[in-house]
Amino acid sequence: MRLPSLNLWFCAAVFITAAWFGVGLQSEDEFQHVILIAEHLRGHVGAEAMPIDFQAQWRGMLLPVIATGVFETCAFLSITDPFTLTLLLRLITAAFALWVMHGLARSAKHTLRMEHHQALDTLNWFLWLVPILLIRFTGETWSALLFARGLALLLDDKPRSALAIGLWWGAAVIVRPAAAVLPVSAWLWSLLVKKDDRARLALIIGGGMIAIAILTVIDSICYGTPAIPLWNYFVAAITGQESARFTALPWFHHGLFVIKYATIPIGALLFASLGILLWLKPRHVLVWLIIPFLIAHAIIPTKELRFLFPLVVLMPWLLVAAWDALCERWPRTMQRDLWLRLLFPFAVVNLVALVVGIVTPAGNGRIKLAQEISKRYGAQAVHIDALGDWRMAVPAFYLSAGSSFVYVDRIVPSKENDRHVVIAKASSDLERVQSLERIATATPEWTHRFLRCYSLEDGYDPLVLYRLTTENIGH
Repeated sequence: MRLPSLNLWFCAAVFITAAWFGVGLQSEDEFQHVILIAEHLRGHVGAEAMPIDFQAQWRGMLLPVIATGVFETCAFLSITDPFTLTLLLRLITAAFALWVMHGLARSAKHTLRMEHHQALDTLNWFLWLVPILLIRFTGETWSALLFARGLALLLDDKPRSALAIGLWWGAAVIVRPAAAVLPVSAWLWSLLVKKDDRARLALIIGGGMIAIAILTVIDSICYGTPAIPLWNYFVAAITGQESARFTALPWFHHGLFVIKYATIPIGALLFASLGILLWLKPRHVLVWLIIPFLIAHAIIPTKELRFLFPLVVLMPWLLVAAWDALCERWPRTMQRDLWLRLLFPFAVVNLVALVVGIVTPAGNGRIKLAQEISKRYGAQAVHIDALGDWRMAVPAFYLSAGSSFVYVDRIVPSKENDRHVVIAKASSDLERVQSLERIATATPEWTHRFLRCYSLEDGYDPLVLYRLTTENIGH
């Protein structure tokens, strides 16, 4: 596989670097819905520890089965370190993402003018959201990649197997049912706008049903009883049972999330690009994909940033497609160098966000601190005090056997202080406690100025790891 005018190995190096530094969990579901279930399938965790999504049979088992296969293969090779195991999951995702994104870009180029192909190649790999999110072994990421692979086959200038398109899309729906809006929208666009052959469209549906049937059998085997998670999830979503566990937010909050977390300049540019495409090319496939997805998620009461992650695969194409539409409408005006000068600050913001995002551990860095504990204490049991709430929780999967983790409002010395550590926010100002020695900070020190600058109303307050040095605790 070869990338036009870009070095594939450099692109791969960016993704591998992001996977290497991306220790941790982007969201709690990354552990609860994949790793924990995989550990259950391996017989390491009892059914009573499973999340409600497993108990209610709402989730497909494709990703947990893949994770189980990776973990069991590593166990056969005597590789048991949890941080190595999860790194392998990220590397597998990164390799899949490289293949899928290359194929999608190749197909998308047929919708753009030749002079904009290079821009798509560049953004396809270096729009900062792409390597940061497309390495996560999660339902959001994998549903996006599975859908994108089917979309690439649909858009390819050479006729591709309609059955294969359906198979990819069916798998995407099983991995994350809420992502079904994307393949349904693509199918409707192909029917109503592209006016594809009806027999071909029927084959796509057939392929999707075959994938869903096969993966449902796998689900039933994993659950140990006949189960149809896709139907169970649909019923739970309609009745509100699934969303009742979360806080309901107004319809526009996903838009605020995009503006905030994509960085204000990049987020604003993404929305502007969508508006331009809606205005100039309302029949464009991206309009038919993104608008229904945003409307569907605006209707859903629960609002989480991760729900929008399946759209990440489309964002590089969206930016270039909007520029292409402007150049097509006003070719002479858009040839002015002024526009490139105006876009330069966006490129700088993207570069900074890319570098900081790659080297910063996922989430709040609690799993990175667990890795630091593992490096220092190895297989020894460690007692961990957390001055905070559940957001600091370190699952037992990442700790050595016999270790303990508790939430505290004050530090109480243990008999073996040399293996007693504390996780706290930097604002707790535990540096003043003489009996505590700082071991590590969750995020690299040199990134702090950037993260503080852009924390907005959240406030940047990194987690810090300490160890007790005496039994005289004065805090």
